[in-house]
Amino acid sequence: MKRAVDEQLHMPQAGSEPASFDERRFRQALGRFATSVVVISTGSGDTLHAMTANAFMSGSLKLPLIVVSVGHRARMHERLMENGMFGMSVLSEAQESHSRHFAGEPQQWLTPRFAQVEGLPDVMLLEHAAARFAARVVDRHPCGDHTLFVGEVQVFLLDEHVPLIFFGGRYASVSAPVLTDRAAPYAASSSFPASSQPPAR
Repeated sequence: MKRAVDEQLHMPQAGSEPASFDERRFRQALGRFATSVVVISTGSGDTLHAMTANAFMSGSLKLPLIVVSVGHRARMHERLMENGMFGMSVLSEAQESHSRHFAGEPQQWLTPRFAQVEGLPDVMLLEHAAARFAARVVDRHPCGDHTLFVGEVQVFLLDEHVPLIFFGGRYASVSAPVLTDRAAPYAASSSFPASSQPPAR
């Protein structure tokens, strides 16, 4: 039994070159962790930039913190190194096209609609998302070829949409929406009064 388990482990042998590490299999292994899909956004109007990501997690309840991992080569990385605010929209199952669009697969027919956050002029959040967060960057941590950006949530909004799921390199969804309590700190629908259609990228 032990031998069978050992044969499935993809670990470089002692003294071997780092290149022996199977990056493709490592990526496949990471893909076994089902995640939500988010669109990160910074700026507004002509300076709006958005990017799809799935390396997103909650960081803390007190303080209310969220964390997102962004690769060094992504244009969003430079924006988040410079900007103090960002938005995070958790996509609903009906927004797979938005995920593809902001992941570098332009959907010519799609016109993404963003809402501006009242009192936070540099934050735009995607409409009809399952959850939306406006956050202030409070820390940045190097993490290999990525950076972990920690944001303190200033405003968030919950909707009862079924979330979009990413698993094994494919999109999926859960069978039913999770009902939520809208009466929560930082949640106020009045914080999202204005709709707009700024440039998608």
